[in-house]
Amino acid sequence: MYTCTIRTEDAKEGMKLSEPVYIVTTTGTNMLAARKDTTLDMNLIRMMTIRKVPTIQIYSETPPDGVEIPPLPTPVHKPAPASLQLELTPASAPQVTVQSTPEKPKPPPEKFVQVKALVDEQLRTEAVDSVRKLFACFSAHEGGINKTTAYQCVDNLEGVVGDLLGVLNNDTSGLIHINDLKHFDEYTYHHSLSVSMLAMSTGRELGLDSDSLFRLGRCAMMHDIGKQLIPLEIINKKGRLTDAEYNMVKNHSVLGASTLKSAAIGDVELWNGIMFHHEKVNGSGYPKGLKGKDMPLFSKIISVADVYDAVTSYRAYRTPMLPSEAFELISREVNVAFELDIVRAFFSKLELYPPNTIVELSDTRLGIVVESEGASRLRPVIRIWGSTELVNLGSAMNKGVSIIGVMNPADLPAGYEFA
Repeated sequence: MYTCTIRTEDAKEGMKLSEPVYIVTTTGTNMLAARKDTTLDMNLIRMMTIRKVPTIQIYSETPPDGVEIPPLPTPVHKPAPASLQLELTPASAPQVTVQSTPEKPKPPPEKFVQVKALVDEQLRTEAVDSVRKLFACFSAHEGGINKTTAYQCVDNLEGVVGDLLGVLNNDTSGLIHINDLKHFDEYTYHHSLSVSMLAMSTGRELGLDSDSLFRLGRCAMMHDIGKQLIPLEIINKKGRLTDAEYNMVKNHSVLGASTLKSAAIGDVELWNGIMFHHEKVNGSGYPKGLKGKDMPLFSKIISVADVYDAVTSYRAYRTPMLPSEAFELISREVNVAFELDIVRAFFSKLELYPPNTIVELSDTRLGIVVESEGASRLRPVIRIWGSTELVNLGSAMNKGVSIIGVMNPADLPAGYEFA
């Protein structure tokens, strides 16, 4: 795979950015418009055109050698204002001396402090690997599932779930954040890990005992196993699904439960938890249209965790929601898709903007979260980059300022750096 630079006006839907794109705001600062690996759509192309982004860098399957970008149109120079001073020298053409405004100083570098990881790298790798291997047992089963291999994979996965539950029980903060579990590739496996952690955290807040939390975490890790039986081109399709494709995707919960049942893996609690995690408490979900009182508890918990992680994750066909936007989305679905007590438990232990998170504010400034507990979890206290200025988004005087982006170090615009 190569990279090349193209004119923005030559951009096409489906191209993927190899570098982030920034736009210049009215205050002269650079604001992130699109992250690296974002797939272009017409809305993004139109925005970049309007904001006069001249060129972008994209991935290409062919080398860019020998390909030249057409020159930009020659700018039309307006006559110099009368206030400009002209200096004539004997043997030269007239020159214009313009008193330019000094460049805006670069913000001082910040000391980079990594957001504290909830799950260490080794356990995360083990968890993702255990999900991948179990799912592989069901995705290539033309000759029948190898039950011995499947049982070994389940044993490994259960061991990982026990370790993850131990991490939660040993966490003195009582809060969970999943920023460190996000990953650009292998979405299904990382999604399974995130949903499992979120579900167990919620179950603990609801008062479930350790054995129930373990079974809930195991169910959550397997909740999307039926997607291995859906063609990958449908799962990752960027455009609108046809009715037939949508119905095929909807069937993944039934496929997952029935396949586990036929392999004698798990029990009724596990199968039902997987089968009904897309039901809604008002009866408008699938596959059976169950109402809240008839839905298994595990399904009701997993459904909230599933939606939150899905909408806050990067996908090939869309950018993620902010944690606060996901909170609003799920809150609007209380008593429609989700049960109020479960949503309350879910968000009571979820750290939306952990300390040291880099955020972009609506006034174009960058900042670093310094406090995000209690009432400030949705609108935390921010320290402005390179200064001691604190902005409490929960204060009435800052009600017009909001978080519009969560940034990774690699996304920082030019001029922002770490010491």
